[in-house]
Amino acid sequence: MLTTMTTMTTITTSTAPTQIVFLGLLSVILLIMLLIAKELLTSLQHEKSRTLGAKISIAVNPLLFTFTCIVIVKIIEVLS
Repeated sequence: MLTTMTTMTTITTSTAPTQIVFLGLLSVILLIMLLIAKELLTSLQHEKSRTLGAKISIAVNPLLFTFTCIVIVKIIEVLS
């Protein structure tokens, strides 16, 4: 029983940083794609495309916050 618990703890601790890096990379890529889509949609003359471009901001704002947190954590890692 103790061996099973130790093995599970080791597996969980070793895969957690990999998953965090993957999710951070995924959120940055999604942020870039949404910002490009927003700029393209707001530059068009159609009212529907401008409305859709404005609604994309709803998804962009939390991703900007996430990106800022990632940058702050990386700066702290470099400085320490």
